[in-house]
Amino acid sequence: MELPAGWSTDAVHANGVELQYYRTGDGPPLVMAHGFYENGRCWEPLASELADEYEVVTFDARGHGASDAPETGYGIDDRVADLVGLIEALGLEDQNPILVGHSMGGSTVAWTAATYPGLPKAVVLEEPAGTYGDPEFGPEERVEIVRDRLDEWSTASIDDIAAEYDDLSPDLARRVALARTECSYRIAEIAREGYPYLPDAFADIERPTLVLKADADPERRVEDLEAADALANGRLVHVPGAGHTVFRDRFEAAVKELRTFLLRI
Repeated sequence: MELPAGWSTDAVHANGVELQYYRTGDGPPLVMAHGFYENGRCWEPLASELADEYEVVTFDARGHGASDAPETGYGIDDRVADLVGLIEALGLEDQNPILVGHSMGGSTVAWTAATYPGLPKAVVLEEPAGTYGDPEFGPEERVEIVRDRLDEWSTASIDDIAAEYDDLSPDLARRVALARTECSYRIAEIAREGYPYLPDAFADIERPTLVLKADADPERRVEDLEAADALANGRLVHVPGAGHTVFRDRFEAAVKELRTFLLRI
């Protein structure tokens, strides 16, 4: 396990599984939930950016990284329970941590904030999964796609996988590549389950919320903004030139939006 400089790591027992977590920085707690195929170490650039002002906690979701990969428990209810269990095991619930999530982790964070509205101080969602309803492919097709991709990575070298991400810094490309090889085949169950329709959660999120979205055509922008209207105290921003990984694609612009939001909460 390759840790970024200044990070520490340990594990907690939460919701029946061992979850590996990472800590860096000092200040109010900010907890980050990563996307599918990744792990908590992939948050390194943003975590380092925030570490002077926040105690940043990242973790490996079940089936990812060094966390347990049980046979079952890959639906949204268990992923929410994992996140809440981690927060409680670390004694952070009374500190109202800021919750940040990307893609799969964005779905987890959004439904956590909707289910436990008093838990977070604020919510940041980077391209959260489940925004647009039913996926293009059915459950079995989705499982096959995930397993085929994991098969490809299992026989490739870290250098070859990292070469797929030549738009990233060499260190981050290697972290992302390692994360791909550390995924259990059981994460295909996440794909089978799919992601619940995210706008249904928005009406129950009470805390200030920032949603960072990829650049999009006007029709998609309108769809996104109308969904975000359900947030009691929310702002949705399409970051120009960004794709699904907003913070990686347009780091400076996305961080500027994030810092502006954090200064206002």
